[in-house]
Amino acid sequence: MQQLKWGLLGTGWIAEQFANALADLPNAQRWSVLSRNQASAENFAQTHQFAHAYSDQAAFLADPELDVVIIGSPHPRHAEQTIACLNAGKHVLCEKPMGINSQQVEAMIAAAQANQRFLMEAMWMWFHPSTIKAKQLIEAGAIGKPHLFHADFSVHFPFDPSHRMYDPALGGGALLDIGIYPLALALYLFGAPTSVYGQAQLGQTGVDEQESIILEYGDDRQANCVASVRAAGPCEATVTGSSGYIRFQRNFWHSQQLVVQNNGQPSETLDLPFIGNGYVTEVAHVAECIQAGLIESPIVSWAASRSLINTMDQLRQSWGITYPDER
Repeated sequence: MQQLKWGLLGTGWIAEQFANALADLPNAQRWSVLSRNQASAENFAQTHQFAHAYSDQAAFLADPELDVVIIGSPHPRHAEQTIACLNAGKHVLCEKPMGINSQQVEAMIAAAQANQRFLMEAMWMWFHPSTIKAKQLIEAGAIGKPHLFHADFSVHFPFDPSHRMYDPALGGGALLDIGIYPLALALYLFGAPTSVYGQAQLGQTGVDEQESIILEYGDDRQANCVASVRAAGPCEATVTGSSGYIRFQRNFWHSQQLVVQNNGQPSETLDLPFIGNGYVTEVAHVAECIQAGLIESPIVSWAASRSLINTMDQLRQSWGITYPDER
C-alpha cells in the first residue's frame, strides 16, 4: 500500500488525537503541521514527530508531497480551509461539523467533486465496534422492532464568554459541538428523520446552552436527543425495541461496552474495545478510500453529512440562532 503523507491544520486537542492515531497507523507518514503561530507549529511537530511546520497556509498547501489534510480548526473556519485544501489538490478529513450550515457543506462537496479529491466529515463514533455492533443487533432483531432512541450528551463547561463553547464567533453552543453526537448516532441507527423539532435555552452570549430534540421517522420510531453545556449528565444512549433494549454505557460516543437485554432475560454486557485512542480506524478508513480512488466515503457519506447539517439548520432557525459569519 502506498504511504500517504498527512498534514494537520490546527494544533489543538483534536489535532493531538489525530496525531496520536496517525502514529498508530502503518503507512501513514506524519508530514506537516499548520498553525497560526510558527512556534506552536514547530512545538507540535517536534512533539508528534511531523517533518514540517508552517504558519503560512499558502506555503503549507503548496507542498506537492502533501497528500491529505486533517482539518482541526474551529467550526467557522472548516469550510474555507477545506475548500482551499481541495483546490490545492489535497484530500481532506474535516472534523465535525463539516460546516456551520448547509450552504457551506454544499460548497465543500462541490469543491471535492470539481477537484476529484476525497472529502469526509470526521465522525469517529461510526467506526467504533460498539456502534457497529449495536446496528447489527438491531437489524438482526435482537430487541424486536426498534421504537425509541434516547441519547444524552450533557457535560458542564464553566461559563467563559471567550471559550469556544460560548463564543458565537467560534460556532459556540451545545448543538454543533456536542449535540451533533446524539443526532449522528440516531442517524446511524435509525436513518434520516422525516421531521425534527426541539426546544433550546439560550445563554447570555446568544448561543444554545442546552436543548431537547425530537426526531420523527413516520414508522413508529422516535428519537430523543439531549445536549447541554450547563449540566453533567449520564451521557448514555439507549435503543428500546418491542422486546428489549441496547444501552451504550457512559460516554456513548466512545463507549466500549454495550448492555443488551431481551424478553426479560438477564442482561448481557458486551466488551467492544476500539484500537488505540479510538481515532485509528477512522483514519485507516480514509487511507483505504483514497488508495481505492474514492472521493466519498461509503460509511460517512455526503448524504449523511447533508442530513446532519440540514437537521441542525432547521433547529437553529427555529431557535433564532445565527452565527456572525452568516450575517
